Amino acid sequence: MHKTDVKKMAEYALFTALAFIFSYIESLFPLPIPFPGIKLGLANLVIIILLYRSGFAAALSVSLIRNVLNAFTFGSLFGLFYSLAGSILSLLAMEGLRRIKPLNLSVITISSIGGILHNAGQFLVASFLVGAEAVLPYFPFLYFAGLLAGLLIGIFGKICLKKLKI
Repeated sequence: MHKTDVKKMAEYALFTALAFIFSYIESLFPLPIPFPGIKLGLANLVIIILLYRSGFAAALSVSLIRNVLNAFTFGSLFGLFYSLAGSILSLLAMEGLRRIKPLNLSVITISSIGGILHNAGQFLVASFLVGAEAVLPYFPFLYFAGLLAGLLIGIFGKICLKKLKI
């Protein structure tokens, strides 16, 4: 193993730990809203920074590991399905949008779309598990929660990327 490989592995481990800690902190302070499962997604700040700093594969790896750690530590197998669907769908979309250079979308816009699609992925899993009719009334709240969370994470992400000179 080369020195650079070890350095990357250590860096990704630190990003994973940071994302996991952000998830834990967020679990300590649930939002006072009547809809279960809606949160800011502080760990996604780490994922956005990693996406722009190290690329899609690194962001996906850290995201998947964090989701598994969260499920075993704080959640359940069903929670893992929801998280994976949201994370993978949003990351695929954010990477696709980031690569379309003529669009020149900002981190804030890409994160906002990622937030919406994260919740859309979770909605798809819920639709599959309990039926679309049961969760369809919930979709507008998920949409706007994803938009707001993505917007906030995008703003913080832009600030962090600027400070990190990425």
